[in-house]
Amino acid sequence: MSGADRPPYGPAEEEPGVRVCTLGSGSAGNAALVEAPRGWILVDAGFSWRELRRRAGRMGVSLETVTTLLITHEHTDHVRGLRSLLRRGVEVWASSGTLRALGVPGNPLSGPQEILGLTVRPFRVPHDAAEPLGFRFELDGTSLVVATDLGTVNDGVQQALAGATAVVLEANHDLALLLGGPYPWHLKMRILGPKGHLANDAAGQALAPLASQGLKAAFLAHISQENNTPALALETVAQALGDWDGRLYLTYPDRPSSVLSLA
Repeated sequence: MSGADRPPYGPAEEEPGVRVCTLGSGSAGNAALVEAPRGWILVDAGFSWRELRRRAGRMGVSLETVTTLLITHEHTDHVRGLRSLLRRGVEVWASSGTLRALGVPGNPLSGPQEILGLTVRPFRVPHDAAEPLGFRFELDGTSLVVATDLGTVNDGVQQALAGATAVVLEANHDLALLLGGPYPWHLKMRILGPKGHLANDAAGQALAPLASQGLKAAFLAHISQENNTPALALETVAQALGDWDGRLYLTYPDRPSSVLSLA
């Protein structure tokens, strides 16, 4: 069934395997939980400890049991809760450039690494930060890719996406809404730049080749509240995917997303 024929999002199936959900996604804060064989991995910590704890609790996860944090880059909307987590002994993984920019201790992540039973493969993404990363998680032939805050999908990013079972990918803005919107021109140009944020149509173009490579689901992340709408993001990406039998899921700035289980 095509994306246009079925509801574009809804409750995830209860299947065994890796699970993922976003705790929140947008300019106010970003965080996601990925379940590994030996515990939960937090990807980014863009909310206060209290808010992270509240949102994780809504998903049935005690934040006190989360021992590992992966950081994509150092911007505040991805690391607001970092120092509180460090005080609680959470192990941090990030690129060397991100760790230097933050001035915090952590484990440099420059190649494949086994973390809590998952293989984590970092890859560079084009964004205006010190050394930003995306992450590919692999387990028993299943793969999940998280790539948010990127201006373009270059060859390296497309290679990291190839063959993924599920993807969390930025669909930040609609070009017409951004250009006609209230942002000052310099900010519009930053967003549209090669190290800015990904437009709906660019997200669709990146996902389209994956439809024939086993992609089962995609979360649309970092949807702008000023320069986009959830319906427009879904419609644009669904059109690019065409007759695809997978599922599109929304992420939200103010609450967790659905929980997706990857068989």
